[in-house]
Amino acid sequence: MKFRNFLIYSALICAVPACDNDGDSFPIGDVFSDNQAVMGYVDTFSLKLSTIKIDSFATSGYSSSMFLGYYKDEKVGNVLTEMYVPIIFSSTLTIPENSIYDSLVICFKPSGVWVGDTVTPKFLNIYRVLQKIEPHYDAEKQKMFNHQRLQRDTTPLARVTISPNPGRKLVSTARMSDELGNEWFKMLLESNDVMSNTEYFLDYFKGLAIVPDVTDFTWGLGFTTNGMIPRSNQIEDATQFEIRLYYRKPSDGEDDSYLTFVLANDIVNQYKYTYLNNDRAGTPFEKLKKYDDKVYSSESGSVSYVQTGSGLALRIDMPTLNNLHSVAEYMNVIDARLIIKPKENSFDDDVYKLPSTLYVGLTDESNKIVSYLSDMNGNAVSSQIYYTNNEKTPFYSFQLIGFVRSRIMSPSEDYNSIVILPSEEEIATSFKRLVVDDYTNYGENVQLQVYYLTY
Repeated sequence: MKFRNFLIYSALICAVPACDNDGDSFPIGDVFSDNQAVMGYVDTFSLKLSTIKIDSFATSGYSSSMFLGYYKDEKVGNVLTEMYVPIIFSSTLTIPENSIYDSLVICFKPSGVWVGDTVTPKFLNIYRVLQKIEPHYDAEKQKMFNHQRLQRDTTPLARVTISPNPGRKLVSTARMSDELGNEWFKMLLESNDVMSNTEYFLDYFKGLAIVPDVTDFTWGLGFTTNGMIPRSNQIEDATQFEIRLYYRKPSDGEDDSYLTFVLANDIVNQYKYTYLNNDRAGTPFEKLKKYDDKVYSSESGSVSYVQTGSGLALRIDMPTLNNLHSVAEYMNVIDARLIIKPKENSFDDDVYKLPSTLYVGLTDESNKIVSYLSDMNGNAVSSQIYYTNNEKTPFYSFQLIGFVRSRIMSPSEDYNSIVILPSEEEIATSFKRLVVDDYTNYGENVQLQVYYLTY
C-alpha cells in the first residue's frame, strides 16, 4: 500500500473555509496545526472480493406489482419465480335466481416493463394452493420469504399466454377450470357463508400459485395489482390482476354479467409473495449452501457478482485498512470513497441490467450483516449509477468516510469487511446483475480512495 503526501502551507490552508479569522490555524479534529499540514492520498489498499448468498429475504409487502419470470445465467445460475397470491371476493356477491354459469376467467395486465426476450410468447401455469398463505414464523414481522414453498395441486387450473409488448399494458386472459367455476357458482346460488365471509373463503380456497414455464431464455415482467377494476365487460378496462366469474340469465343472450375475485390490499401487503427457486448447478456458486459460505473471485474467473432474485451479494474484505492507523500519530480522514465499476461488456439494457441502487452493509466472518452503514446525516450509504465518458462508462460511488474513521479509531481485524447489495425491494422483485473484476485483475475497477491530513 503506497501513500502519496502533499505539503499544505498556511497560505493554502487559509483558502479553505475552515481557517479562522486570523488566518494562522486550521482545525483538524481537536488539534490545530499552526503552520502546515500534510495531505495524503492512498488508493492501493488490498481488497479481497468474494460472492456470498443472503440467507433469506422477505418477498412480501410489495403491493404495487407481481413479478414473474425465468432468469437464465450460465455464469451465476438460473432463477425461477413462483408467485403465491391469496384471492378474495371484491364485494358482496349475489347472483339473480335462474342464472346460468358461463365461465371463470383469469386476467393479467402487465405493467409494460419487460426484461429479456420479447419475441416468443410466455406461459403462466395457474395452480390451486393447498396451504394457507401466511407466515409460519417471525410473526412479529409478518413477512413471507424467498425460500418458502407451498404445496399446490399438480393439475393447473389455467394456462395463460403472455404476448410480449414492451411499453404496452395489454391484458392477457385464460379460461379457468369449469369444475372450480361451477363450484363457486353453486355456492353463490345457495348463499353459502364461504361467499360472504373473507376468513371462511380463505380457509376454503387458500389462493393461487402462478408458475412460469421453464424455457431456455431469460424473461421477466411485472403485473399491476393495485386499485379496483371497473365493472365492465371490456377486458381492456382491467387495471390489475383479477378473476371474473361470468354468468347470464336465459333472457340475456350473449350479454354476460360477472362477479370479481381480487387481491385485497390488506391481504396483499402482508402475504402475497414470491418463492425464488435458484439453480446454481454447474457454476462456481453451487457451493453456496450455508449462510457463511463464500466464493472468492479467484474461484470464479477473477470476478464477483451481485444478482437480484437469487440474493447474491458482493463481499469486500479490506485486510490492509488498519495500516492507516500507523501513518502518523495525528491524522484525520477528510474523504473516503469506494468506487466500483462493472466489468466491461457484462451488462446491457435488455437482459443483464445493472442494479439501480446499491447499499453497504457491515459484516463479520459469518457473512451476517451486522448493520447498514449510515452517512454523517444518518442516511443509508448508497449509490445510484453514475456515468463518465459521455455516459458510456457506468460506476458506483459510496461515501465511506465514517466507516474508515471508525476503523482508524478502533483498529481490529473484526468488521473490516463490507457487503454490497441492492435494496430489499429490488432483490425481491427484479432480475438484475452486477459483475465486478477483482482487484488483482484490473486495479481500477474496485478502489477505496482515502484522503487524509497528518500534522
